[in-house]
Amino acid sequence: MSPLTSNGDEGKLRTIAKSTPVPLAGLMLGMASTGNMVPEYRWFFGFFAFTIMFVLINKIVFDFKSIKEELKNPAIAGIACTFPMGVAVLSTYIKPYYPDLALGIWIGMLALHIALMLYFTRSYIIKFDLKKCLPCYFVVYVGFSVNAFIAPVYGQLLLGQILFWFGFISFLALLPPLLYRIVVIKSLAEPMIPTIVIFASPASVCLYAYLKAYPTPDTMMVYILLAFSVILYVATLSLLPRILKLKFYPSYSSLTFPLVISGIATNATFLYLSNNEKDLPGLQYLAYIEIALAVIVVLYVLSRYVHHFIMKRYMAESKAN
Repeated sequence: MSPLTSNGDEGKLRTIAKSTPVPLAGLMLGMASTGNMVPEYRWFFGFFAFTIMFVLINKIVFDFKSIKEELKNPAIAGIACTFPMGVAVLSTYIKPYYPDLALGIWIGMLALHIALMLYFTRSYIIKFDLKKCLPCYFVVYVGFSVNAFIAPVYGQLLLGQILFWFGFISFLALLPPLLYRIVVIKSLAEPMIPTIVIFASPASVCLYAYLKAYPTPDTMMVYILLAFSVILYVATLSLLPRILKLKFYPSYSSLTFPLVISGIATNATFLYLSNNEKDLPGLQYLAYIEIALAVIVVLYVLSRYVHHFIMKRYMAESKAN
């Protein structure tokens, strides 16, 4: 390859990097998790998740300076944690083929999430301002518990249990101020409105983390977490039609993982209760509905991203030529 071609390729990569939004990581997490939710299509969703991962790595390599600037925005700093979360989930895809590599990637993503959490805590929690709180605060702290249902895959059950409690305590601590911020104070900027859907995720993350990290979970604890999960899911779902009427923002990625993890958690709860002869009427159908809706929304958000960042650019270049 000639230096000219090499420089040209690098220029294209830099151009792609500059147009790649950090919130795209949320879609990567949603796609990777959808693959686990519907195993029949695991590699279909996994393909898109891995593709997005490489696009984001390209941004880290060629546009890291702008990432550092964007992290000064609490909304971006919070959503950025979906990158280590998503890559951690993707590590489970390659574990059957490259177990040592997968373990190394997972450990690396744990470290990266901790680093982002420390930065976020220093920048936005120590200097706490209720009026500036955003739903993405859940992502930083409760989102870390995603690793609780990855930990057993690597034989780290105790670590998974510790991560569950970290996430559960974070959920209880963050829920009151964030509810007050959204319900009472309101005044959320339009680009941030899609992030309200994040409220559907923390209880579901905790519920699924608990079921995965504890071989013999306490049924009462399961019921409590399920109640939180369903209430927040239904409340969030009531806002979805209004949110979908908004014009496209990169924050649309916030619609994916919360709905996916809700479906995963509800289905896992149904299976747990069924196996213990404690069926909850209607729970199986609720799980089916949540899973179906999650798949539809994930594909919809993917199509919006493709149209906004690829098709529009292609049409603009065609007109220019």
